[in-house]
Amino acid sequence: MMKMTKEEFLEKIMTRREAENYVGLTSVAFQHHLRRGNITPCKEFGSKNGKVQLFWKEDLDEFKKNLE
Repeated sequence: MMKMTKEEFLEKIMTRREAENYVGLTSVAFQHHLRRGNITPCKEFGSKNGKVQLFWKEDLDEFKKNLE
C-alpha cells in the first residue's frame, strides 16, 4: 500500500465545521445526525467547547447520498 502524502490526507479529512458546510447542514441539524449515529467522527478529542471532531470525506459523501 502506498503511503499518503500530508496533502492527500488533508484532502480526505474535515473538521466538524467543514463537514457541516460540506453536507449543507446547520450546526443543530448536524448535531442531530451525530446523536442518532447517522454520522460518526473518525477521531474525537477534548471535551465540551474544546472538543475536536474529525470526519472522513468518504463517510460524508456516503452520508450525503443517504440524505438525498
